[in-house]
Amino acid sequence: MSVKYAMLGILAEKDLHGYELKSSFDEKVGEFWSLNYGQIYSTLDRLEKEDLVTHDRQVQDKRPDRKIYSITKKGRKELDEWLAAPINRVRALRDEFFIKLVFTGTDNPGPVLDLIEKQKALYLRQMNHLTHQKIALKKKAKDPAALTTELLMDAGLFHAEADIKWLTLCEAKIKATLVKK
Repeated sequence: MSVKYAMLGILAEKDLHGYELKSSFDEKVGEFWSLNYGQIYSTLDRLEKEDLVTHDRQVQDKRPDRKIYSITKKGRKELDEWLAAPINRVRALRDEFFIKLVFTGTDNPGPVLDLIEKQKALYLRQMNHLTHQKIALKKKAKDPAALTTELLMDAGLFHAEADIKWLTLCEAKIKATLVKK
């Protein structure tokens, strides 16, 4: 997901300053994607240069003025076009764990099989955490953002489950190769 469109989407809801943008982003997707203040402010600078957002200065006592950002008509149009368009590329199959498999090799399968077990355990912990988060979310009042948060958690659970299945397949194929030797 592009930080650009996340910022435009948040500003389409309400005018905010940088700190509030970060808080809103964290509230919406922070469980799955961390964003630092540098990314927020560099993105806002680019959005201003592209005339997609603008800002007003808010004077504060004993503190520097702060910028309150708002989406422009051009920014709203670009956001709406982005929201309406499907994603043209499916999830990339770039995976750091795969690169580890490539370079660990299977000549001595012990270390790679141990690594697979550790990775599976990590995904199981992630699934456990997400499941607990979903249960806690269901206990909250019906917040309009709760549905999208739950859908994002579902995606995280499905991806972790698929990764575990793939790791199990890797493990089985490595073990089967050992039997053939």
